[in-house]
Amino acid sequence: MEPTEEILKQSEFADAEEDALTATTQATLSAQEALDRLRKGQTVQNVRIEKLAFKGEFTEPVRLKRVVLVSPRFEGATFQNEVLFAQCTLDRPLFARRNEFTHGLAINGSTLIRFQMAQATVKGVFNCDNIQVRGRFLVANCAFERVRFWEAQFRGWTEFKNCTFTEEADFRSFHAIEGFVMQRCQFKADVLLRGSSVGKKFDLGASRFEGLLDLSKSKLHDFAYLEGIEQGPNQRFAFLNAVGERILVQPEQLIGRLASEENKDYKTAMQEYAFLKRSYAGLHRHDQEDWAYYRFKVSQRRCCDRSWWRPWTKLGQFADWLLLDHGCGYCTNPMRAVRTAGLIILIFGLLYAAGLDSFYIDKVPFETSSRDSLANRTVLGLFTSVSVFTSGLSGIRDVAKGWMNLPLIVESLLGTLLWGLFIVAFGRKVIR
Repeated sequence: MEPTEEILKQSEFADAEEDALTATTQATLSAQEALDRLRKGQTVQNVRIEKLAFKGEFTEPVRLKRVVLVSPRFEGATFQNEVLFAQCTLDRPLFARRNEFTHGLAINGSTLIRFQMAQATVKGVFNCDNIQVRGRFLVANCAFERVRFWEAQFRGWTEFKNCTFTEEADFRSFHAIEGFVMQRCQFKADVLLRGSSVGKKFDLGASRFEGLLDLSKSKLHDFAYLEGIEQGPNQRFAFLNAVGERILVQPEQLIGRLASEENKDYKTAMQEYAFLKRSYAGLHRHDQEDWAYYRFKVSQRRCCDRSWWRPWTKLGQFADWLLLDHGCGYCTNPMRAVRTAGLIILIFGLLYAAGLDSFYIDKVPFETSSRDSLANRTVLGLFTSVSVFTSGLSGIRDVAKGWMNLPLIVESLLGTLLWGLFIVAFGRKVIR
């Protein structure tokens, strides 16, 4: 069964539950009587209230349980104590002027119909665990400390605009059948989207993030727009076990910002780079795919078990680092192979120039100078190095004597390996 179909099935079940709940709330309470009870701190439950208006200051706790509120209005209200809407139904609530909740706002387990919240300040926890949302869910120009949206079900478009979150924003395991959009929001702490599911567009717009943006285990079935976000100096990403094929994010945004890599958890970093590689490949962004693949291989090398008690593992790690990483960028960068080849030729050329007496060479490139002059030694050393690197020992195997044969053998092997790596890397670039 497709994820969207499964969510729709859950939504139908939730609708049936809500209809049953509404059917049991037979009593109707007038808005004025309900307001009088709430101002006294009494709990209102199992009733239906139409056009209840919250105005002025409420010093006592406001608690409503299993209440159906039709067109409730929040018109410049200040709540000095806790506010609880437990398993309620809020049908087209209206937030007018500025409302302040000084000890948090809890609507957990409630059903929201066309919920639009604006110009509200919620201190403490804005608890929306297990809410069911029908129609559009819009929160604009609001300020929150901590929010919780565990297992929230959004059946319409979900939007947060120009909101500020000063503490942790916990959106774990929410389900959005339509799109989920955050535009120009400020997140001053971690944003946890772990395990969330979005059926359509996932867009973080021009929002600014200062802490961890955790998308681990999230399921993003359409395009995820992360390219427009603003990143604070401590902003980090997490993608472990995420599912998505259209993640729009630039490598420049990720360099040095993967939380697992920063914590030296290279096994997790390897999996996250593999996820990014698949996403870039699906978008045909081959240069970015090469970058993700290179970081994947680096993390894979770093997470391998090495020990000086097994010196061959350290030797293998060094060879991996020298030949595959710096040699050709794990076959993602042919120019790196050219650069490494030039460096090897220069180093061995200087070595041959210093030990020129170990060669049976009578040539004198600059006849105006002696054979042992710096110019002649340099030219002969580089000429020998280029010949060995490109052709091996076939043409000069009887030219050297003594210990000088060892660097010749080493350079010949390095030249053969780097030629092969260059051909593979260059062919890979051209074919794609």
